[in-house]
This record gives sequence, C-alpha cells and structure tokens, in this order.
Amino acid sequence: MEVIVMVEPHKHCPVCSTPIPMDEVTCSERCQEILSKNQQRVRRTRMIFYLVFALFIVVWVVLSIRG
Repeated sequence: MEVIVMVEPHKHCPVCSTPIPMDEVTCSERCQEILSKNQQRVRRTRMIFYLVFALFIVVWVVLSIRG
C-alpha cells in the first residue's frame, strides 16, 4: 500500500526556520527585524573588507613605485 502525503507549497523563515507561505519573507515582525539587522551587519562587514583590501592595494602600489 502506497501512502501519498501532500504538503502545501511553502518555504521556511530564514531566521527561525518556521514554515511560512511562499509570498512571505519572514514569519513575524521580530524575525524581520533580526533579518534586517543581520543584513546590515553583512553589508557593513563587506564594506570594511573592501576598504581594507583597497587600502592594502594602494599601500602595495605606493611601496612598489618607491622601490
């Protein structure tokens, strides 16, 4: 005997993994705030990385030119 279980299309909240409808981003306002803060932290960290990398390249070029 074959059992078929149908589950409605859904996705999971990226913060707490609770099942949510396909058209929702998060399951609650609290999770939305947490997600926004995490995204801001990632953007800030990425920007700092790029700035440090650019500074390293500038210093390397200046030192290479000076010989």
